[in-house]
Amino acid sequence: MKRKMSTLAVLAALGGISLSAPVLADDLLQVWQAAKEHDPQYLAAQSDKSAGTSRRNLGDTLFKPSVSLVASAGAVQQNTTLAGAQFSQSALGSYNNANFNTSINSGLHTKVALQAAMPLYDRELSAQQDQLKLSAEVTDSGMDAADQALLLRVSENYFEALKMQTTLALLAEQEQAVSATHTEISRRQQLGDASKIDERATAEQVEAVKVKLLNTELAHHNQLLALTELTGKAVKVNPLDERFNADAIVVGSAGGWVAKARQNNPQLKMLALQEQVKRSETNRYGSAYSPKLSLVAQLERQRADGSGDYGSASSSATNHMLGVQLFVPLTDGARSARKEESYYLAEKSRQEYERAALEIDRQINSLWFALNGGKARIEALGRMVALSREKLDATQRSHRQGSRTTLELLAAQSDYIAARLQRLEEQINLIQNRMRLAALAGDISEADLTLVNRFIARP
Repeated sequence: MKRKMSTLAVLAALGGISLSAPVLADDLLQVWQAAKEHDPQYLAAQSDKSAGTSRRNLGDTLFKPSVSLVASAGAVQQNTTLAGAQFSQSALGSYNNANFNTSINSGLHTKVALQAAMPLYDRELSAQQDQLKLSAEVTDSGMDAADQALLLRVSENYFEALKMQTTLALLAEQEQAVSATHTEISRRQQLGDASKIDERATAEQVEAVKVKLLNTELAHHNQLLALTELTGKAVKVNPLDERFNADAIVVGSAGGWVAKARQNNPQLKMLALQEQVKRSETNRYGSAYSPKLSLVAQLERQRADGSGDYGSASSSATNHMLGVQLFVPLTDGARSARKEESYYLAEKSRQEYERAALEIDRQINSLWFALNGGKARIEALGRMVALSREKLDATQRSHRQGSRTTLELLAAQSDYIAARLQRLEEQINLIQNRMRLAALAGDISEADLTLVNRFIARP
């Protein structure tokens, strides 16, 4: 009890958590929900996804009309000469080759224009739209990856804390057994029924177990702190259910997992999308001239007022225009270089995808073989634990009768605890390898967390 309170105190000191603060229940699903609301890495992925949605919306607006209002005012100096004009007036008749001169030496010029434009064809704008949509899909895949990564991290941190907690209990059991043996040997040594060597050997074993306990306590504190950082709350960790049934974990075929990974693995999805972004950049510079055609409309009014060489003067003009505008860049020496660069960057992305796919295939096959052998190893370790218990009982009886040495008794005690620790580690590896396999296949979900949650004992 004293050691347990020490653990909670250290956790509170490291994590800044009050010992009276609410503690999460032992249900993995509750731990996962708390992590979704607190984990900075997961919350950052949510913000990135929102930014991606904004980019997708931006792409949808690129080919929509844009309207702008332009207004200007300033000092003006204006001289206009018109020669060869025809002048007519009802009272004076018509005159050919008439000349008109206007002058404003110091005046005010104003301009107001309402302009609208809508792209009809623009290869670069189309490529930019595709890139914005692909960028949004990358953030969507990133959110899927964050969801699955959080599931795996919750499971790994919880079961690692569970392992450390159970290891502490087993080492405490070993410490109690070794201490009892040491006490008995010390009593017998005082009576002359045991050697000084046996008394020192048991004392040495007691100290060795204490060192293991202290190291495991530190590891346990760190794992609890990791869970606290993940959820923002203290987490209650329960041991494995004694009715552990390895057959509840369905392995499936390696080929099936590989096929799922090629289709659903978040990393591969993101790499494939990145390649598409590079390909769209190549399409952007695919045309030598890249013409741009737009529908344009304009309503404009200009006016100038002032005085000049011929007295007071003013001029005004109103323009209305609706039509199309064609823009064709005749020279752009950088286009071919950009196209070539984007092509090789796309090829680089494709090779990165292939390399990642091969590495994921290798990891899936490795985990699949570990899972298939894990059930057999757990059964063998179960038999090993039973045999170690029988050996310990027999050694204890023989030691009391004098036919077994104290060192043999200490070894039997150590072997029994070691066998139970091996079985515990193999059981947790089986659970975690199943979660890791689902994560690599891009298939990990709440259902997987529910599955492994059944292996945890309920108070």
